[in-house]
Amino acid sequence: MVGTCFAEQESKSFSEYSWPELAEMSLLERVKLYPWKLEMISVGFIAAYVLTFFIGSRYNDKLVNNFVERNLDLLKEQFSQVGVTRSKLLAKDDSEHYAFYATGRLNIESLTAKFRLQPRQNVFVWFLELVFDFFTGTVTPPQDIVDMTFQIDSQASSNYDDFIWAIVSKDNMNQLRKDNYFLSLTKTSESNKLPVEFVFMNEVPEMNEILHHKKFNAVLEKCKTILKFVAVTDQSSEKPETVSDTTPSKKIVLQLRIPKSSAELEAAHELLKFLLNDYIDYVVSKASFRAELTRRCKKTREAEVAKLKKLEEDLKKEQLAAKKLEDQKKQKSGLNADEQRKLEKKQLERKQRRQVGKQKIRQ
Repeated sequence: MVGTCFAEQESKSFSEYSWPELAEMSLLERVKLYPWKLEMISVGFIAAYVLTFFIGSRYNDKLVNNFVERNLDLLKEQFSQVGVTRSKLLAKDDSEHYAFYATGRLNIESLTAKFRLQPRQNVFVWFLELVFDFFTGTVTPPQDIVDMTFQIDSQASSNYDDFIWAIVSKDNMNQLRKDNYFLSLTKTSESNKLPVEFVFMNEVPEMNEILHHKKFNAVLEKCKTILKFVAVTDQSSEKPETVSDTTPSKKIVLQLRIPKSSAELEAAHELLKFLLNDYIDYVVSKASFRAELTRRCKKTREAEVAKLKKLEEDLKKEQLAAKKLEDQKKQKSGLNADEQRKLEKKQLERKQRRQVGKQKIRQ
């Protein structure tokens, strides 16, 4: 009988006990009796999230550090200061965004490298981005990218012309044009001078003869799986919003998929070595063209400036119209009904006179 009662008590779930019955139990008895399934699932979920965050973050760190370390000796040979500070190589905003800086070299004011990595530390966001890209194509698939900008100093900038010229991977070429304003100003031209995976993008095709260095192809063959584009430009990646944003700022821009294998690391190193040892100084000394070619480049910029000026003028007109409307509302608010009718009549007569004047001018 006692055994039966004990068995019945053991078979009861935690929720079936009354508060007085639970109060009579010891803490250990309540802990043993309590169903911890939900808590175990929650703890397991949190532990899995923390673990994947740690693994993903460490993997991204490793990709960036491997790239920087492989090229560190080369960069120290070329620049007097390497690193975002004298004691720190990299700046880490979060597990997806890193930055690197170097300065102090002839012809180059600075080198800025910005790393953008896949959100491996957040598997849910990572998974959603992949799914949205697969089903809709409206979301850019997560990638590991480094953008390196070699800003040309003012003295070297004065030695060569304003133009845009690039070698671009055919893979996702249209998206690269959308993402980089300066590429949107160019035309595409295929050439047997390049490996089949690449095309020229330039303002004037005749520039290829001068700007295509004899060592390029050997480097491109090694980099064809990681190189997005290399560009010589005087315009920014971001679309200008004002006329002042179109002021030439000469730079050489390199975009790479961040290398993962040792072979890709070596290929990226060879490309950087070619740019720093040969190509940048070559551009500074050789990139001067016939007046006819530079005029065509100048026309492109003048057309862009004209568009921006029109936008600015339209914006000013809208602001003036809005201000005028606001002033009229304030003026009306201080008048009585009879005065408001007289004011509206005057405004209508003035508007009709302007319309008549416009019709006479057209005739």
